[in-house]
Amino acid sequence: MSDDVSSGLASARTGDEQRRRDLRVVVSGACILGLTSILYDLSGVSPATGAFFRCVYALIPLGILVWVQRRRQPGKISTRPWIVKAVLAGVFLGVDLVLWHEAIHSIGAGLSTVLLNLQVLFVAVLGYIVLRQRITKELVTSLPLLLVGVALVAGMSTTLTGANPAVGATFAVIAAGAYAVYIFLMGLATRAAGRTALPVLVSTIATGLTSGLIGIVTGTLDLAPALPAQGWLILLALVSQVVGWLLVASASQRLPAGSVAASLVLQSASALLFGAFLLSQIPSVVQIVGAALILAGVVVATRQPAAKTPTAVVGERMETRA
Repeated sequence: MSDDVSSGLASARTGDEQRRRDLRVVVSGACILGLTSILYDLSGVSPATGAFFRCVYALIPLGILVWVQRRRQPGKISTRPWIVKAVLAGVFLGVDLVLWHEAIHSIGAGLSTVLLNLQVLFVAVLGYIVLRQRITKELVTSLPLLLVGVALVAGMSTTLTGANPAVGATFAVIAAGAYAVYIFLMGLATRAAGRTALPVLVSTIATGLTSGLIGIVTGTLDLAPALPAQGWLILLALVSQVVGWLLVASASQRLPAGSVAASLVLQSASALLFGAFLLSQIPSVVQIVGAALILAGVVVATRQPAAKTPTAVVGERMETRA
């Protein structure tokens, strides 16, 4: 009996340590993704063009990483369980990238950013419906902190701007839903594949094709951006599509979907810091308070519940206990 208890305690400690490591990886990825909006703005291209080229330029480094990972982990992997999920995830990310930037033009960066971060709630609902993941008290408690923090960081105005604000707000909410589906499906795909780089590569191809198709249909795709814009897009691809999303995807296969989604809200706070250091955009006191609220919200959302109960991770259905 004592051996069983000791084994159980050791297993619990190992699980806690793995969870903390995964959370650090996701938080690091989210902070790196905070550079996305800055690099996109510096490129000066349309939303469809930015989304298309960030995927195109990411294919070579992702392909190299897939080759390296397959050499280190030899063996044939089944494509059927994960490839459809990865493709669908990429399609939804392409929709998210285009619609969110269109929403920025319609209702401003502040409100569109707040609406985009409704993805935390959408991911939690998806986890509950599909995987029967419990919506924890910690996640519910963190939502006001996260959303108010994002509103303060983004400088949300009380009035809608743009020619058609209702359409802009609709675009932002749809983008939030698409972003949530991407986060959720990538967790399923990476877990089913048992590796990270290959599902990210497949989803990146799907994202590039989706955003390119949207750009062709709307007439906003520029296949020959200026050279300075190309440089920013290459950097965007390496920083966001390769490093940032690989870090998030590598840990999301083991973490609850809600924890991943809440951690990704840190993008707003890290974008504020990057803007201050790289572009000399000194944040106001209100924005600093907002960043602190976001950090507090992430800490609350990812805190281990006091009463530990079996919780499904992304890609794994909870087992019922008699």
